[in-house]
Amino acid sequence: IATACLCVIACVVGGTYAYLSAKTELVSNEFVPAKVSCSVEEEFTNGVKSNVKVRNSGNVDAYIRATVVVTFVSEDGKVLAISPKENADYTVTWGADGWIKGTDGYWYYKNPVRPEETTATLIESAQTTATAPTGYRLHIQIVASAVQSAPENAVQEAWGVTVSNGVIIP
Repeated sequence: IATACLCVIACVVGGTYAYLSAKTELVSNEFVPAKVSCSVEEEFTNGVKSNVKVRNSGNVDAYIRATVVVTFVSEDGKVLAISPKENADYTVTWGADGWIKGTDGYWYYKNPVRPEETTATLIESAQTTATAPTGYRLHIQIVASAVQSAPENAVQEAWGVTVSNGVIIP
């Protein structure tokens, strides 16, 4: 009786294994590492910088921040020690949608941006209103950075901000 039971168990196990290996398809799990990056998109025509936005060029949703660096620069790349003054040396028309100015000098886009999508306009237009010092020209540079939006504590730790209901609060 014991030998018969062992034969039955062996047949059941062997049959089950044969059935599963013949009928079960191979499952392949592909893991793609997260890539977080961004790029500034802008137009420049007749000395006017306009339509400045930031694109999420990564493959995950990301929070984006940007700072605007305004300097007088010579043709050979030297930066003048005197900083240009907004509304005296240049004017900026800021975009109103989605951007919040932090106390740290950064502009924060309040919602995560999906991969390959852009923020709303940060700067509608920026242009010189005064003559730059001799040998220099006004230079407006936008420097942007991105942090993955999930988990929320990633952006909180990286930038020292708060996230409430998916909205960044500088």
